[in-house]
Amino acid sequence: MNAFINTSSAAAPVARPVSLSGSVVRVGRWLRNVSRRNAVINELDRLSDRELADIGLNRSEIRSVFSMANRDAR
Repeated sequence: MNAFINTSSAAAPVARPVSLSGSVVRVGRWLRNVSRRNAVINELDRLSDRELADIGLNRSEIRSVFSMANRDAR
């Protein structure tokens, strides 16, 4: 007779195995996205205030545009 029978009605959460290659792919995507984000921010930072106004941005909004886009993508 087994003394370790689970009598609870709730099933215990099952941990999914995480593959190392999948983790490496996710980190690679994250690094690529950060690199692209920084490149765009740097390019926008080089624009004059007038050029930013032409595309509807203030200098203080440059970084917040990315945080809003990231939040909407989730």
